[in-house]
Amino acid sequence: MRQILAWILTIEIVGWAAVPILRLSFNNRRDAALLSRPLGLALVAYAAWVLTLGGLPFERGVLMLALLAMGVLSLFVQRRVRQSLPGPFWGSEEKRAALLFWGSASVFLVIRAAWPEILGQEKFMDLAFLNSLTRNVNMPPVDPWMSGHGINYYYWGYLLAAAATKLAGISTFLSYNLAVATFAGYSFVAAACLGFRLSNGRPLAGIAAAAATVFAGNLAGAFDGWDYFLGRGFDYFHASRVIASGDTINEFPFFTFFHADLHPHLLAFPYFLAVFPVAHRFLVREDLPATEGVPPRWQRLARWFPSILLAFTAGTAIAANLWVLPAVGLTVAAVGLLRAKRGTALPQPAAAVRGLLGGAILVLAAYELWWSYENSFSLTSRNPNEHGLARNTMTSGLIEFLGVWGILFAVGLVATWSRPASSETGGRRRGLLLAIVAAISLLAALLLHAPALLPLVLLSLGALRILWEGLRRTHDADQVFTAFLLLLGLAMIAGCEFVHFKDSYGDRLQRMNTIFKFYNQAWPLIAIPVVVLAERIWREAPNRRRQFAWILTACAIAAMFYPAAAIAQRARQHQGAPTLDGRRAFDRRNPADGAAVAWGEKNLGSGTVLLEATGDPYSELARVSTHTGIPAVMGWANHEGLWRENDPEVAERVGLIRVFYTTRNPAVAYQILQKYRVTHVVLGELESRTYPDSDAIGHFPFLQAVFPGSTTIFQVVTPRP
Repeated sequence: MRQILAWILTIEIVGWAAVPILRLSFNNRRDAALLSRPLGLALVAYAAWVLTLGGLPFERGVLMLALLAMGVLSLFVQRRVRQSLPGPFWGSEEKRAALLFWGSASVFLVIRAAWPEILGQEKFMDLAFLNSLTRNVNMPPVDPWMSGHGINYYYWGYLLAAAATKLAGISTFLSYNLAVATFAGYSFVAAACLGFRLSNGRPLAGIAAAAATVFAGNLAGAFDGWDYFLGRGFDYFHASRVIASGDTINEFPFFTFFHADLHPHLLAFPYFLAVFPVAHRFLVREDLPATEGVPPRWQRLARWFPSILLAFTAGTAIAANLWVLPAVGLTVAAVGLLRAKRGTALPQPAAAVRGLLGGAILVLAAYELWWSYENSFSLTSRNPNEHGLARNTMTSGLIEFLGVWGILFAVGLVATWSRPASSETGGRRRGLLLAIVAAISLLAALLLHAPALLPLVLLSLGALRILWEGLRRTHDADQVFTAFLLLLGLAMIAGCEFVHFKDSYGDRLQRMNTIFKFYNQAWPLIAIPVVVLAERIWREAPNRRRQFAWILTACAIAAMFYPAAAIAQRARQHQGAPTLDGRRAFDRRNPADGAAVAWGEKNLGSGTVLLEATGDPYSELARVSTHTGIPAVMGWANHEGLWRENDPEVAERVGLIRVFYTTRNPAVAYQILQKYRVTHVVLGELESRTYPDSDAIGHFPFLQAVFPGSTTIFQVVTPRP
C-alpha cells in the first residue's frame, strides 16, 4: 500500500506543478487541470532527459531536480496568471479533473488487481524495457535483450513510465500495472478535454466523448458480450481480430488498456489525444494585446507559449509512437492553415501559405526537440521490400468492417445527416442529397471492390457537409475542427483499404501492422466528433429526438456489452487476494525463478551481463533479464531480428548460446562467455527444457554457484591454469 500511495502522490505532485504553466496557454482552468497530469509527467521526464545529454545520469535525483525546476517556474507563472484566471489554486475545476482522472484510472486498477500477471503477448518485452530504463541510468538505454547494444526501438513511452517509477521509488512489478491504469486515466481526461472544448464546455458531451474513447467496445465485441451473458463463453481477444479473420489487428482503446501490453501505442495514446485540444486552443486563440505593467519578457512568453506547447505535445506523442506522425503532422498543418481566421473561414491564399509554413515549422520544431533521441536508434530497413507503401491485394468485407466500426458509424450517420434543416424545402433537398450520396457510395464500393467504402463515403460526405457549413455559413471554429477530426479519422481507415506499409510479415499479413497502428488512432478521431455532434443535435432539435433516440440508446448499450463482459470474466478469473504487484503472480507461477530474480535485483550491479536460455517469442525465455533489466546476451531473437533488420549477429548469438549449454568442452564454453563479457550464467528448468543435458555446465571450473537452487545463478570466475 505504501508504494501505491507513493505512486498516487507522485502523479498528483507532478500534475500540481504543471497547472500554472498550462494556464499560460488555456483561457480556462478546466483544460489546464485536465491535461496537467499527463503533460506534467512529459515535461519533467523531458527536462531530466535533456540533463542526461549534458552528462547527468537518468536517476531519481535528476528527476527530482527537474520537478523542482518546474515547480519553481510554476510559482513565478502563477503570480502572472492569477489576474486572468482568478480563484484558488485548487478549485472546483481542479477537483472535477481529479475525479475524472482517478475515477477512470480506478476502473483499470481494479481490472489489473484481479489479474496482475505480466505475462503473454508483448508484456515480457514491455517489462524488460521498463526495467532497463528504471534500473540503468545511462542514455541511450541499454538493450536488456542484446548486451552491448542500446535499445533499437522507439522507447520514449517507456522512459515516461520509468520516470514516474523512479520518482515514486517503487518496484517495476508494481509500476507496470499502475502505469497501465494511469495512462488509461491520462487518456480519459485528454479525451474529455477535447470533448469539452468542441462542445463549448458541455459536461454531457465531454464525459461521453471520453467514455466513447476509453470505455466503449466495438460491434463484434457487443455480440461476444451478449453471448457471455447468455452463458455461451467469451473470448475477449476476438473483438480485436475481426478484420480478415484474425490476419489483422484491429485494437480499440478499451481492449488496449484491458489487455495491458505496456506497448508504444498504449503509452503514446494520451499524448496523441492531448495534441488535439492543444491544437484547438492554438487555432482559436486571439493574439494577446500588450498589457500595461507586465514585463515584455512575460508578454512574449504568453504570446509564444501556445506554439511551444503544441510543438512539445506533438513531439512527445511522435517520440512515444512514430506511427502517429501522419495524423499529428496533418493536424498541426491544418491549424496552421486556418489560424489566420481562427478556424471560422478559409483564409486568403497568402495567409494560407504563411499558415502552412508556420505549421511545418512547428512540426520541425517537434522533431528537433527530440533530435538526439531520434538519432539514438534506427528502424528504417535497407530492404526496399520492407519499407514504403504498397497497394493492397485484399480489402475488408462489409460485415467484418462494421463489426469494428458499426456502432460509431451508426452514431456518426445520425449526427451528420440528422441536423435540422432551415426549411421544408431544405429538408427535401437533404433527403435527395442523401439518396445521391448513398448511390455514389454503393457505386464506389462496387467499382473498387471495397465494400467498406459504402459506410465510409456516406459518413465522410456528411462530415464534409458539416465542415463546409462551418466555414461558409455558421463560421463556427468548433464545428470546423470537429468535422476535420472526423474526416481525418475516416481518411485513415479508408487508406487502410487501399495501401499498407510494407514490412516482413508476408503477403497474407500485409495489412496486419498498418490496420493495427491506424485503427487505434482513428478510434478517438471518430468517437469524439460523433459524440459531440450527436449531443449537439440532441440539444438543438428537441422535436426530433424520438426519431433517433432509440438508435443512440441502442448504440450506447451495445458499446458497453464488451467492456462489461470482459470485466466480469476477469473478476471471475482472479486467483488469491487482489493485488497490483506482479511479483506475487510471478513467484506463484515459478517460485525458483522468482527467488533468482529477487536475488539478482539485490546483488547484481552495473556491468553485469547474463547468459540464459533464448528461443521463441511470447514465452518466458529470458525471464531473468526481463524481470531485472540486467542485459542478457540474447532475449527474444525474433524481436531483436525485427528491430535490427535480421542482423547476422542475432542468429550468431542464438547459435552460440545453444553451443554453450550443450557443449562438454570447457574451453569452447569459456570462449563464448569471454566473447560477450558474460559475468553470470542462469541454469534453471527453462534451460534444461530448452537445451537437454544442459545441467552439465554446472561442472565447468569457471562457473561458481552464487545463488544455488532449482534456478541457479553462476558467477563467471577466472579459470585456474
